[in-house]
Amino acid sequence: MKFRNKLSLIISLFFQVVFINATNFYVSSSLGNDLNSGLTIQNPIQSIQQLNTLTFSPGDSIFFKSEDTLTGMFWLKGSGNINNPIVVDTYGGNNKAIINGNGYQSCILIMNDEFISINNLSFYNENSHLDSLGNVKLLPGFGGALNTWGSGKNVRFGIKIVATTRSLQGFSLNNLELHHIFPSPTATQNIHKGYGIKIETQSDTTSLLLNTISNIIIENCDLSFTGHYGIWIKSIGLNNIDSVKNSDVLIKNCNFINTGGSGFVPNKSKNVLVENCHFNHTGSSLDSRMWKRGSGMWTFDCKDVVIQNNYFKNAHGPQDSYGSHIDYGNENVVIQYNYSFNNEGGFVEILGDNKNCGYRYNISVNDGYREDPNNVSWNKKGKIFWVSNYCGSGPRCPNTETFIYNNTIFVNDTLNPEIYFWPNIGDVHLYNNVIYVGSNGLNIPTLIQNNLNTLNISHNLFYDSSRISFDSDLLNNAIFSDPSLVNPLSSGTDNPNMYQIQSNSLAIGAGILISGSSDTTNYLNNNGGQDYFGNPVSFSDNPNLGAFNGPILNNLEFSKNKKVSANPSLTLPVPKNAADAPANISDKSLRLALS
Repeated sequence: MKFRNKLSLIISLFFQVVFINATNFYVSSSLGNDLNSGLTIQNPIQSIQQLNTLTFSPGDSIFFKSEDTLTGMFWLKGSGNINNPIVVDTYGGNNKAIINGNGYQSCILIMNDEFISINNLSFYNENSHLDSLGNVKLLPGFGGALNTWGSGKNVRFGIKIVATTRSLQGFSLNNLELHHIFPSPTATQNIHKGYGIKIETQSDTTSLLLNTISNIIIENCDLSFTGHYGIWIKSIGLNNIDSVKNSDVLIKNCNFINTGGSGFVPNKSKNVLVENCHFNHTGSSLDSRMWKRGSGMWTFDCKDVVIQNNYFKNAHGPQDSYGSHIDYGNENVVIQYNYSFNNEGGFVEILGDNKNCGYRYNISVNDGYREDPNNVSWNKKGKIFWVSNYCGSGPRCPNTETFIYNNTIFVNDTLNPEIYFWPNIGDVHLYNNVIYVGSNGLNIPTLIQNNLNTLNISHNLFYDSSRISFDSDLLNNAIFSDPSLVNPLSSGTDNPNMYQIQSNSLAIGAGILISGSSDTTNYLNNNGGQDYFGNPVSFSDNPNLGAFNGPILNNLEFSKNKKVSANPSLTLPVPKNAADAPANISDKSLRLALS
């Protein structure tokens, strides 16, 4: 994809290193002293409070001693540059150093500074915002109406990056742990406002101050036990300005486990790639302070977003709480090659005012088990497919070019999620899907409303069709035969390999051809060239139905246990180990390359 190539170039440029005179600073709570210079391992400073008196320069590094716990909010002052970022890391062992935010608003604060790399640290922040005398903990110099002088009373973060005076760029966060991020408010409505990482811009259109943050890499991070979102990109003050967006965001190889809200929520962002992440138990209720609702991730007012090769499992909540959903106001968002399992809300949720957005080549297993608390049809009950025109409190907003094709959906006997398309949702293209439901259990209701809609529904397979109450629009060129999935269990198996098809399947070659454009973002006329498993999909031959288009299996062949690799062809120029890095770089540049 064109924007993916641009993202790769930007990431590559970010890791070029030009050497300048730079300083290393060492911090150890166990061995340090704030009277030390901090310039050698033998003479570390001791506290974050002392660190906050320093301003850093391009190429500087701040090292925290392995296994030490530092307390307070580290306000990192100073910017790197594109060739020499400021680096924050652990030294002296393989275990991460720990920063306890200790009731301040954030463990690390970056405010109007840029080109910063943070690696190999652990963060938590749930202590009281009051000190032992009952006074509010405040950080001198950090103010503003939205920041309340650094207090963590009503909102709390692991890392907060905020642009208030200018646009920023160049942030790399790698191999971090962020957990137990909760505020300590007196007002219960704020109890859930704990976020792992927040990237925030504040703009003022009256003074033509339009701030964005770009070139963001977040990799190999574990986020858990947050009151609300794991990672949140949020723009304040840019309502109704579509042309200004944060840009070039990579979220890769991250784990979002038991977050109180959604794992990742980008707002007003473009050129976003989310891949190889695990989302499990988003919308968690394990802690009473949690929000208790959330899809694995969702996009809002975004453009050019690829969400691929992720696992979305066990999302919880009374609303939304799908594996991954497309909120409103987006353009060119594709959810592809993902595995969705046991998400309470369902599999496909697409709201209004979206253009060229949808789902293809995903596998969904037992999604949509939520029952409406008031037993109202077409409301909060779980859904296989749900397309609406909701776009906020104002008039409804139809979509254009909504696509849902070549997905495999398995629903066991205990579930009966709905299929529901609202009126006035625009043009919807529903092709080549396999919907397999157990032969026993309650009726599966469907409602496809035609008013002001342009519906292109064709070549979908439904089995066992006797359990489905069909809206007539779903019957166009439909197939009602057993797709012969490998899965041997009527309850469903938590293994995407089991939803391939066998050699006797009537789904083979039975799909409608999706082709005609070389533009890889023209999702209605370019099928992406591969299936969920990385097998090729032809641009001239009719595809199989569902998410599997590879060599046809029988049970003996399946015992080889085909490896799942949803997008093997995509590479990014960021080395993952020393063998991948250039041979002629120093230890410092290698550390940057690995970050």
